[in-house]
Amino acid sequence: MTSEMQTAPSNRHVVAALDGSVAGSFVADWAAARAHAMGDRLTLVHVVLPVWVFQVPDEHTLALKRAEDLLGSEAARVRQEYPDLEAATTIATGEPAEALSALSLKAGLMVVGTDRGPGTEGEGFGCVSFQVAVTSRCPVAVIPHNAPGQSSGVVVGVDGSPDAAGALKLAAGEARRLNEELIIVHAVDPHAAGGSPDDVAGKSAEWVNRNFPDISMRILSDPVHTPAEALTEASRGARLLVIGRKGKGGLSVLVGSVAQHILLNLRCPTILS
Repeated sequence: MTSEMQTAPSNRHVVAALDGSVAGSFVADWAAARAHAMGDRLTLVHVVLPVWVFQVPDEHTLALKRAEDLLGSEAARVRQEYPDLEAATTIATGEPAEALSALSLKAGLMVVGTDRGPGTEGEGFGCVSFQVAVTSRCPVAVIPHNAPGQSSGVVVGVDGSPDAAGALKLAAGEARRLNEELIIVHAVDPHAAGGSPDDVAGKSAEWVNRNFPDISMRILSDPVHTPAEALTEASRGARLLVIGRKGKGGLSVLVGSVAQHILLNLRCPTILS
């Protein structure tokens, strides 16, 4: 087991954060499948709190031992499923969101889990995944523990922003990789003044046709719901949802209101680009 990750090209490295919860195995499985399909390296990581947090030093030692056992068993399991996958493990120390954000500097994708389900109340649920999504320096995939067994389609939200353009490119690539239909969702916020003067969804579809002519695609226009609500509904039963992290807020926000809503109402595995 390594104490730190080796430097690797940022687009060839998937980091999966395991916390010992039910969601952890879903995270490991999803990350391993994607890393294997993309020919990427995989690192399974568990964050242990600093020694000063523990009232008894032996508790910190025990936490480290539990981390080793967790990572060892999960690594063995994914290696059995994907024998040719380059999979490593590492234990990080510190506050979980901060430690994972630091690891994202050397990753092409950070994968985290959440036990927060639709309708769950309370700020304590899903807070680490939310913080990682806000602070990560690479795209973040958030994997729910209750992902639907039967799922299809890659859903992507577009709003004409550069952030959404990046999400569209990533989603089209994922649709090709997964051999799934790409579903382009565009909604005009009914509470916003005015509307969308140009055909955002149509222009997005034209771009996909030019650059990914081999994938199937359809447009889902929603003039009734807010963008966040439209994406939440469209992602029910989807295999994957891809959204821009900031949307039209751009550099003025850490994470947009749509991404915030999605993270708190997760319906399927979701990548924030």
